[in-house]
Amino acid sequence: MRYFAGPRFCECVEEIPKTPSSKIQKNKLRERGLTETTWDREAVGYKVRR
Repeated sequence: MRYFAGPRFCECVEEIPKTPSSKIQKNKLRERGLTETTWDREAVGYKVRR
């Protein structure tokens, strides 16, 4: 996997916020920020080489 292709943060949510036309509202997800349940790739010691 390329270093830029893998996400650093990952979180499972019950529902993804969408617009009336069914597009994902990414800004709403960004506004949530990092929470206690957010998985951080670097915090668990997994480093991706460039």
